[in-house]
Amino acid sequence: MADKPDVGLTLDGGQACSICHGSERRVVSGIGRGFEKLTTVICTGCGLLQSHPMPTAAELERFYAVDYRKKYKSTYEPKPKHVYRYAPGAYQRVAQLAALAGPEQRRFLDIGSGSGEILYMARRMGFDVTGIEPNTGYAQYTRAQLGLPVQNCNYEQADLPKEHFDILNLNHVLEHLPDPLASLRFLNGLLRPGGILCVAVPDIAHTSHAPWTRFHYAHVHNFNHDTLKAMVLKSGFVVLPESTASTTLIARKTGAAFCDMPQRMEENYHRLWCGLTAPTSVAGHVASRRGIGRFLGKLYRYPKEYLLAKAHGSPRAILDHVFRQMETARRA
Repeated sequence: MADKPDVGLTLDGGQACSICHGSERRVVSGIGRGFEKLTTVICTGCGLLQSHPMPTAAELERFYAVDYRKKYKSTYEPKPKHVYRYAPGAYQRVAQLAALAGPEQRRFLDIGSGSGEILYMARRMGFDVTGIEPNTGYAQYTRAQLGLPVQNCNYEQADLPKEHFDILNLNHVLEHLPDPLASLRFLNGLLRPGGILCVAVPDIAHTSHAPWTRFHYAHVHNFNHDTLKAMVLKSGFVVLPESTASTTLIARKTGAAFCDMPQRMEENYHRLWCGLTAPTSVAGHVASRRGIGRFLGKLYRYPKEYLLAKAHGSPRAILDHVFRQMETARRA
């Protein structure tokens, strides 16, 4: 990335950063996934990364409704192997949230419900579930194949009563939103007092992905632990100690007024800048320990997922099998 002529270019005079209120950005990359032209900038006051220019709301709505799943998953609806791949993690996520919820906290909202694994596991654990999924194919799939109550729209268009839900799950959603702070504050209003938010995003500081796949059009923002936590705290939540230390955070609604004070994090910016602009060649990454490890892991995992998913048949049968298997292991 360091050999790109525009990397390091400083941009000024743009919209104030929602975390630190600064306006200075530096170009950190000029390419996206598939070596497509994509400019990504980093805020020099805190380290928040975003696409430049930001796509319009109409462009994003069209992209997620029609093109997103086909572009990144090459399918209009989930494949059985994907259901099998995501089911264990979905069970673990819901079990973690269920352990934090009180007996009266049963209303579970999943925004960006995707192929429905989290929503299905939540229903199996006794929650009253609601899903929001903007992609038409995936929303139709979750209604028809899994019998889940999913609205095919974005959260702003959805029929969602205020202060109604007890648990709100955002699994790899926030990075797709053009104004994540405003979105978190809006979603805060959907939770009842003491409601639980679980938000997970990819960690841009993670080193397992090749530099030429790190940025892509679908992710208009990129976070690390510090920037994600700052967003959550400024949106009326307190982060619970049960959260992970990376970019999966569990927080509880405080009821306090939103914090509008700027939060400067120059050290976080410098740390991210140095990591993201360190030169890495294609051959160097492929030959590295992490590159070889990911490649070998896929060679083992993908055929296994395909065969196991095929053996169990329908998506419901796959999810029910994983649920029973993990329930047995948890109670052992």
